[in-house]
Amino acid sequence: MTASRRGFLTAAGAGAAGAALAGCGGAELAAVAAADRAPPSAPLRNCAVYVPGYLPEKAYVEGAPLARHRRAARGVSDRSLPFRMLTRIGMDGSIRQAALPCFAHDVEIAPDRSVGMLCGFEARDQVAFDPDTLDVVAVAPTHAQGWIGGGHAAYLDSSTVIVSERAPRAALGGEGIEAHYGRVTLRDARTLKPREIYSAGGVDPHDIRLIDGGKHLVIANYGSLPPRGKRDLAVPRDVAEACVTVIETASGKMVDKHVTNRDDVELRHLAAGSRERIFAIQARLGSPAEGDAAMREERIAYESDLTGEAGLAYLAAPTLKIARGAAPRAMTGKGAGPRQRHGLSIAYDAARDQAIATFPTTHRVMVFDGASGATLREIDTSRLGLRYPCGVTLLPDGAHYAVAGYWENLFVFERGTHRLARDLCLYPVFFGHSHITSA
Repeated sequence: MTASRRGFLTAAGAGAAGAALAGCGGAELAAVAAADRAPPSAPLRNCAVYVPGYLPEKAYVEGAPLARHRRAARGVSDRSLPFRMLTRIGMDGSIRQAALPCFAHDVEIAPDRSVGMLCGFEARDQVAFDPDTLDVVAVAPTHAQGWIGGGHAAYLDSSTVIVSERAPRAALGGEGIEAHYGRVTLRDARTLKPREIYSAGGVDPHDIRLIDGGKHLVIANYGSLPPRGKRDLAVPRDVAEACVTVIETASGKMVDKHVTNRDDVELRHLAAGSRERIFAIQARLGSPAEGDAAMREERIAYESDLTGEAGLAYLAAPTLKIARGAAPRAMTGKGAGPRQRHGLSIAYDAARDQAIATFPTTHRVMVFDGASGATLREIDTSRLGLRYPCGVTLLPDGAHYAVAGYWENLFVFERGTHRLARDLCLYPVFFGHSHITSA
């Protein structure tokens, strides 16, 4: 999500969602939850889901704004700088929340659960934190002045984290598009100090995923540049080279590059299991009038898109299947067209060879076949009680995945069958988000 969209919430949405944070501690919350639901299975008992909150100014603790609460905001020393809220939801029902000094988009946890990272987006800083206490471990800027965070990270191992970073925004001139390529920085997981810096091979790198046991890094590059003579991005976007790049993590050498050849569609997020199993979500922006036209068949009253922003609308854009040696191709089958608006999060279930993606604007979760790219399932989550599904994460028990609503509620589904596991669902408030992770 863009920085302006994270700051946007309609008056109707704010009125409906302005619930205050609970003042009780995690143990008390866990006790309340235990009375209302069956305890999770042993593999999930110590599992937690992490959600970055976009609108901490809507959050209150013990009668005070989150930003002024001594305990909840202990990690923020300068409130004039960007900060976001992080929520840790234990699958046992416990909740911990803290404000951290980062304009966060995604969150990742190291394989050994010793440290986590809140990924800065369109701002300079990122934060390493303790996954249990949510205390700040380190704060670090992008690798160079004028560069901004790309919003995502991936742990190579528990000592090294890889972060996407974007070049200073400028229109394309005579210098060539390579001058606008972003970077990925390999950093110490605890101090966040850079160890290596590689070219991302594309403009505005965003989502990144490791494959082949960490040998290769897959990067989604928006490809968006301002129009000539401008500094801000336009709607519709001017896309110069939306692409997926694959680089060697040991050397930074590019081994694959897949360009979409669309000049109005950004390539934002992806999931990957190998160089033959890359699934890329695209985003196409249009005018509010075009967004209204896409909803002409909706006969029941609906609110404006809480995950959108003023002056634009998300239009349909197909999810892509990408394989080595082949051109990117659109997913096929039921639901492959008009309901793929605002594709956001995507995860790959290697055991079942399926990709699971969220489309918050249309309240949809879609499941794609890994081999063929066919759309296997389309779930209208609003009929289940989950609106604006945003974050998706595979839970570590190997049997379930979780989907979080933009503002509230965490729903759990069975992998493979995609049946709702109602007894595992939780109902916290997140205060707006894009992505989640579990550990």
